[in-house]
Amino acid sequence: MTYSIIGHCRETGAFGAAIATSNLAVGGRCVRLAHGQGAFLSQHRTDPRLGDLGIAELVRGESASDAVAAVAAGTPDIEWRQLAALDARGGTGAYHGRRIFSIYAHAVAPGAIALGNILANPAVTSAMAEAFAEARSGDLAERLMLALEAGRDAGGEIGGPVRSSALRVTGEHGIDRCDLRIDIADEAVAALRALKTAYGDQEELLRDVALRPDAVPVNRANFERSVARIAELGLAERFPTTQRAQSWTLAD
Repeated sequence: MTYSIIGHCRETGAFGAAIATSNLAVGGRCVRLAHGQGAFLSQHRTDPRLGDLGIAELVRGESASDAVAAVAAGTPDIEWRQLAALDARGGTGAYHGRRIFSIYAHAVAPGAIALGNILANPAVTSAMAEAFAEARSGDLAERLMLALEAGRDAGGEIGGPVRSSALRVTGEHGIDRCDLRIDIADEAVAALRALKTAYGDQEELLRDVALRPDAVPVNRANFERSVARIAELGLAERFPTTQRAQSWTLAD
């Protein structure tokens, strides 16, 4: 009941994924990414541990096809599973277990592989791969989002409605460029698009907060509310904010 895509940006080394399903909270189960090293998908009666095994193979330098083969060979219940991988050299690999009873498919584009099961038709993943390939000028998150929307518009999954979705892109220093998740919604792909739009350019601010916290001003309204509440509760000795007022740079 899942359609997904993993992709790579050669310029930045980022790997990313977009995924949607009628189950809840898909974001933590199926996708494993390693910046500059690879991406691995494990879905259909998902065992999240298979994703951990697969990404470990890619981090060790194995090719995508070898990583998929290694996970498949070492998994007793592999015929229930569906796997895909993408490595830093652009190689791909996929596995479809023989106990997948539905329409399933995968499709490859330069720097990406799309994967799906319980699909409305076999063209869903091809539409996703084509959308990713056509959006050459967009950043990786946008290309993946466009691919997910193309999969939905091509029919998506047959089980519906799609209740959860996720969009994640890696970044340097172990800090993701984005990790956006819709855990429950009436139409999760549209909700993910709305969340991505609202998230906007916050990734740069959040990166600065992590890497250069002294360079990010303190929100003036929150600072003033905190000072007032500290005074109201008589906690100035415990929280001597006003005594160190020059320690913070404020901004609206």
